[in-house]
Order: sequence, then C-alpha cells, then structure tokens
Amino acid sequence: MNTEHDRTEASPNKGLVKIRILLPDDAWHKVNAEWLWAERVEDSIYALRNVPFYAMGLSYDDRVKTEDLGGTLTVLGVVSRGGHSTYRIFAKRGHENARVQALLKKLNELHCDIEIATGKLIAVDVLPEADIHKVYAALEEAEHAGIVDFQEGHCGHPLTSKLQ
Repeated sequence: MNTEHDRTEASPNKGLVKIRILLPDDAWHKVNAEWLWAERVEDSIYALRNVPFYAMGLSYDDRVKTEDLGGTLTVLGVVSRGGHSTYRIFAKRGHENARVQALLKKLNELHCDIEIATGKLIAVDVLPEADIHKVYAALEEAEHAGIVDFQEGHCGHPLTSKLQ
C-alpha cells in the first residue's frame, strides 16, 4: 500500500522523486491527483520525467515550481517549457489491437515516445524534433478511421503555417 511518504521517496535507480499534481474535481477521469516522476533542478524547481496522463497543460521536461504541502511535493505551476507536446489516446479496442499498434509504430517513427496507462489509455510524448503537424495529422487520421479518440494535453511545439 502506498502512503504519502512512499510516493515522494526517491527512485533508487535514477535519483527521481514523485511529485503531485492536483487535478480539477469535475474532470472526466474522477482522479484527484496525478503523480509524476521528476528530477530536482534547484531548490523547489523540478523537471518532469514522465508524461502526464490526466494533467492538462504539462509535458515531459517542463520545469515546475513545487511546494511541500503536508510532506508531499505539490506542483504550483510551470516555470519553463521543455519543448515537448502531450497527447492522450483512447484506444477504442485496446492498445493491443493491430490498428492501434500500427498507429503507435507510426507515432514512434515520427519521434514520439509512448506510455501505456491502461488497456485503452495511452500517453504520447511528442519530442521537440518531431513535426507536430505530421503527428497531429496521424492522430486525426486514426480518429476519423474510428481507431482512437485523442485529446491534446499540451502543445509545446512552435506552430507555424504549412503555407509558409
């Protein structure tokens, strides 16, 4: 059983700690907090080291300000961005489905990392070197084909017109 203390202990292999992100009470997922691995950068500033599944407005490598609230490091806000974007995929037939696997392979080839939360919930970390327009187009195509639904958690890529 995890206690508050267990959640903030350092990871034995990477020197990381778990930090808490409080989530809105009225969110679709009914989760009140999300816990992410983070690396201490300075005093109360941490760099996120995994992809949020529920928290909006955050991506991998963002720097966040934290405060110790009752023995739990809690995110207060974003200090700087790491250049990543975050999407969540809801795989209609589960992540093991061949069409979903093909999408995940394509996203990986487009410079995305994938984290699977459940059979149907998948987080996509779009790396800074990715072409965000190609990633978005792949997600839209899969959604129109009825394979997945997707949601943008945060776009950290600079957006430029395709016409330029």
